[in-house]
This record gives sequence, C-alpha cells and structure tokens, in this order.
Amino acid sequence: MNAPAQPQEDANVPITNTLFPPPPDFYKAYADDNLRRSLELRGGPSNTSKARAGAAAASGNVDVDGLAAPDFDLNDEQRLELTELRALLDKPRADWVSEEGRWMSFGEIYTTEPKIPTAESIGLPRFVDPDEEPQTSFPPLLHSFLHTLLLLLDVLTNTARIPGELEEKGWAHEGDQYIQHMTNLAATLMVSANQLRGVQAEATLVLLMERQLAIRREQTAALQDKCKAIASRLKELKVVAAEAGV
Repeated sequence: MNAPAQPQEDANVPITNTLFPPPPDFYKAYADDNLRRSLELRGGPSNTSKARAGAAAASGNVDVDGLAAPDFDLNDEQRLELTELRALLDKPRADWVSEEGRWMSFGEIYTTEPKIPTAESIGLPRFVDPDEEPQTSFPPLLHSFLHTLLLLLDVLTNTARIPGELEEKGWAHEGDQYIQHMTNLAATLMVSANQLRGVQAEATLVLLMERQLAIRREQTAALQDKCKAIASRLKELKVVAAEAGV
C-alpha cells in the first residue's frame, strides 16, 4: 500500500528573511502522488491514462470531490488508504460546521456566531447588575479588590505558622478565600470590560474618521495655499512681461 505523503513539520523559518510568511504545512499534502492515487482509488483515470492524471493533478485542475464512487471493489488496505487521503484532500464539510456551531483551525476554536462570554456563562458569581452603567458598577469592584488585597496582606503578615501545620489538619490557608475572591473580582472586571468592545470599536471608528477628515482639511489648505502662490507668481510674470513689451 502506498501510504499518503504526510505533511512534514518545517524547520523554524525566519519570517524576516522572506517576503511573505511561510504557508501552513498542510499544503504539502497536495502532492502529485497523493492526487494521482486519490484519482485511482475514487474511480478516476485508469492505469493507461496516469500521465494525463498526473498532468491534471500538477496543474491543480483535479476535482476530487466530484468523482463518483469506484466501480471496482477495494480491499481493506485500499479503503484505509482512501480514508486517509480523504482526510488530507477533501474540502471541509461546511454543513457540519453550521450544525456544530463551531470549528477548529490551527489549534484555535471558532464559533459561527461569535459571542462575548458573560460572567454567568463561565461560572463567576454575580457581582454587578447588568442593567447598571459601567460608571456605577466598576468602582465597587475596584474598592472590593483593594479591600480584599489589604485583608490578604494582613493575614500574610501574621505570626508565621509551622510549615505543613494546616495541611496536616486538612485546613485551608486563611488567605485562600481572599485569593479566590480577588480572582473572581478580576475575572468579572475583564468580562465586564469585554462587554464594552462594541462601544470601544465605535469610538475608535469615530476618532479614525475625525483624524482622516482633519488630514484632508490640512491637505486641502496646503493645496489652496500652493495654488494662491502659483497664481500670484503668474500675475507677477505677466506684469514683468508687459513692462518688457513681450
């Protein structure tokens, strides 16, 4: 059985030495041998026309998805090989992505409808009222964070315990509850700040448009000044020419 050529990991290519970033490694799966073998197993060109199949594969004019099922029976090794080739060469199933609502690309998970997570969706206690304005809900969170930090420092500066004393009795450290509360407060602040991305994007767009408008006005003013200078110079030249009798 001819095992399909697997894409190999490239060495660390220094991007600074290339005009464009290197392509993903999976492009190596579309080798001529893999495309030719896929055509054969899917009932494509016969052995007498392998040369034409190779030329079509090399030119990129092969539509492996449009081929019908092979008319001949495949043995177990050929079926396994065809399965591996399909995993390498077939197009992604967009209907599966729509049904699942998410997909993975280069190790990252994306959703068909991006949503900003809320505090409740990631299991955080509810510290703020979603109906309140950020100017009202954020200051109490910051005050609570600073107050909890002071309590944690107070616990940590008490008389030192014998190492392992609390662990032997199965007790948690006094500072653990403050650390957990600070973690929840910080996560709530981050999630609440993420909810303002739309407002931030709108404000950034307004600033960008205002800056572009100011640049256009500066360019227009400079062009008008240049035109006035040219017109004034032309008038001077006309006066000089008239005096010279030209």
